[in-house]
Amino acid sequence: MSSRNMTGRVLLPLTLLLMLAAVPQARGQGGPLRLEYTVEVSSIPEKLFHVTTEIRNIKEPRLNLSLPIWTPGWYTVENYAKNILRFKVSDSKGQPVAQTMTRKQTWTVETGGLDAIKIEFDYRASVLALNQARIADDFAFFTGTQLFLLPEGHRRDPATVNFKVPRDWGIISALKETSNPLTFTSPDYDTLVDSPTEMGKFDLAKFEVEGKPHYFVGAPAGVLSGDKIEEMKGVLGTIARSQGAIFGGLPYDKYVYFYFFTQAESNASGGLEHSNSFVAFHSEGRDAQPRLMARLAAHEYFHVWNVKRIRPAELWPYDYSREVETPLLWVSEGFTNYYAALTLYRTGLADRKAFLKQVGGVISAIESNEARKYISMASSSVSTWLGYDTPVAFGISYYPGGQNLAALLDLSIMHDTEGRSNLDDVMRALYQEFYLKGKGFSAEDMIGVVNRITKRDYHDFYRRYIWGVEVPPYKTFLGYAGFQTDGGNGEIVEVPQPTPAQLKVRDKWLKTND
Repeated sequence: MSSRNMTGRVLLPLTLLLMLAAVPQARGQGGPLRLEYTVEVSSIPEKLFHVTTEIRNIKEPRLNLSLPIWTPGWYTVENYAKNILRFKVSDSKGQPVAQTMTRKQTWTVETGGLDAIKIEFDYRASVLALNQARIADDFAFFTGTQLFLLPEGHRRDPATVNFKVPRDWGIISALKETSNPLTFTSPDYDTLVDSPTEMGKFDLAKFEVEGKPHYFVGAPAGVLSGDKIEEMKGVLGTIARSQGAIFGGLPYDKYVYFYFFTQAESNASGGLEHSNSFVAFHSEGRDAQPRLMARLAAHEYFHVWNVKRIRPAELWPYDYSREVETPLLWVSEGFTNYYAALTLYRTGLADRKAFLKQVGGVISAIESNEARKYISMASSSVSTWLGYDTPVAFGISYYPGGQNLAALLDLSIMHDTEGRSNLDDVMRALYQEFYLKGKGFSAEDMIGVVNRITKRDYHDFYRRYIWGVEVPPYKTFLGYAGFQTDGGNGEIVEVPQPTPAQLKVRDKWLKTND
């Protein structure tokens, strides 16, 4: 059942957003704080949110209150505290309480003798982008990293969030809703800051996948036609079912797709994943076509597992206060690119020719880049903070690089197991053995999984093609499935008279959901 509401005012069903419940975090000496945040659209002309953080049950003599400097998934330092105006702290009687800025995004409050404090500030929301907040005439949008303070030492404490919006505005959030449509809850801080919220006037369409509610949100309202929204629901549902089948189901209670049919107002455009939602920009506006939007959707949605749950050890848990380097973004993003292409093929949203063209095109793109002779995929992952969304003098992207390696690894696993296993088995193992056990994975962990599945040692594969810059023997890897590259144009073609072993790998690789 679906609905399209021009104001977006809905009572959302109950949900539970799972993210890092299993991650051990330090607690304050007095146990959980009582945390209540209020976000008010206080001035549309000035683009101001008024944010209130009320903290009760304080037992510590001192609290450090910090705001993130970046949003996970978009590897740039944004220093959100630069958008804060009129920061103040008061006690339960409304009397001012002194605070000291001890780091660029951290305030220290002496709380000895105080059982409750209230922090208030205005936040200028002037940029519509994946990792920014924006207030416009008819909507407002933010992700929790921009607005919500963390009482350090209380990362696992639950919180309540209240919203105050103009009378005719609706609201939809990735947070867990309550009986009050303007009040939501979060089980912990990581969930709180990973949950986008949109207020105002937007298109809304509900559909179900595996009995769980999914919401398509389109802004500005009325840009995408009703027929296209219906088609988009079908595309999104198909992707969710296909990717969920890899892992045995959907690991959330609801999912929200936030779409903006306009230009982003910074370099943070395209799409950005969250634990039970993603945000995407499609600048085509009314000309946007659902089937052409499928690839970005398939990429962002696969992040439900890869990077939001299957996460490099360096990113477990997130450190919101600094740049965090990991050599494994070629897995987090490159594998996700590969599975986006594979999903479109498996579901019939793209044909075999298009999929193989993707494989060949990525090979050509990587091998025509001089930087690949000098920069490994592991190094490219570590250096992402140098220019994630801006050009660097000399670099190579781990998005296509990791996609290329994912295809080669997939083919190699299928060859070594005579078509019994593939990369799906690796991803399932990482999910079950690391995420579900509350920890991130290392390169050695991943090699161990591949070795166990194939009964071969893959250290040499990683040494040469991931930590090193050797050119992979494409003829060998593609040959496992009876394919080869056709000259220098990157086209993938079948070899004449493939062997039974090659056909077994090909059938495993190119098996559709049908």
